[in-house]
Amino acid sequence: MPEQVKPDAERVIRAVTPDALLPSLAALYGAPEADVVWMAQACTAGWIVLGSGDVLLAAVGARPSPQHGAELLGGAFPGPAQVTAALAATRAAHDAVGRVYAFADGTLFPPVELRAAGFREVGAYRRLEGRVPYRHADAPDGVTVRVLADVPDMTVRLQALGTYEDRVGHHAVSPDAALDGAGGFDSHLSAIALDRQGHGIGVCRVTLEGNAGRMDSPGVHPQWRHTNLRAALLNAVNGRLRHQGITRVSVDSWGDTPAELAHDLGLGLGVVDETPILALG
Repeated sequence: MPEQVKPDAERVIRAVTPDALLPSLAALYGAPEADVVWMAQACTAGWIVLGSGDVLLAAVGARPSPQHGAELLGGAFPGPAQVTAALAATRAAHDAVGRVYAFADGTLFPPVELRAAGFREVGAYRRLEGRVPYRHADAPDGVTVRVLADVPDMTVRLQALGTYEDRVGHHAVSPDAALDGAGGFDSHLSAIALDRQGHGIGVCRVTLEGNAGRMDSPGVHPQWRHTNLRAALLNAVNGRLRHQGITRVSVDSWGDTPAELAHDLGLGLGVVDETPILALG
C-alpha cells in the first residue's frame, strides 16, 4: 500500500492490513499479541505512523459501527510526538473510511487537540456506582420483562441485544453474544423485555463481582424509548441483586442520552469514570 510522507519527512503514515496491524497494537498496549488479536480481527483497515528511524509512533485500526462510521482502536504512544502522530493517524483513517470516532481519555487519543482539529463530542463512556436503587417501575402495557435465562431462544435474545446497535460506541451483535455467560454476565440475574408478539425489545445484563453487581446500561428498541421500559429493566435487575443480598452496583454505559444519565443520577448513582467519544465526519 502507498505511503503518505508528510512535508517534514520525519513522519510516515502507512496503511496496513488488520493482520499486519496486530504487532503494532500489541506494542502500543504492551501486551501479548494473543491478548489484542480480537482488536485486529474487528478492524477492516489499519494505519501506523512511523517517526525517524522507523520508530513506531501510532497504531490505529477502524472497527465498523452499524450507524456511526467506524471506531478507531489503538492510538498514539505517549511522548512528545503523541499529538502529531494521533492527528496524522486519525486524519488518514477519516480520509480512507469517512466518519470515525474515538474514545479520547487522553491516554492514547488527546481530546483537546482532537477537538481543535474538528472532532466533536457525540457521547461518552461512563461508569456509575452507588447503592442498589430501590425505585420501582412497571413495564409498559403489552411488554413482559422476564429473566434472561428463561428465554433461551437465540433469535429473540439477538433481537434484544440488537437494540444497542444504533448507539455510538456499540457494534454489530455477534451470535456468540446471545449465549449464556457471554461477556461474563449471569443470565439468571439479567432481564429481557418481550412485546406481545414475543420479540426481544430490551435487555439488561448483570453479573456479580465480589459483593457488588456490575451491569451494562439497558438496551431498548427505539420504538420503546419514549416509555419507562428502560426503568423497568433496571428495576427488574436491581430487584434480583437485592434478593442476592447485594447492596452496591456499577453501571457501564456507551452513548446514553442526557435524559438517561439524568434518570440514573436520580436513582442515587454517581459518575466515577467518564471518557468522551469524539467524532469526525
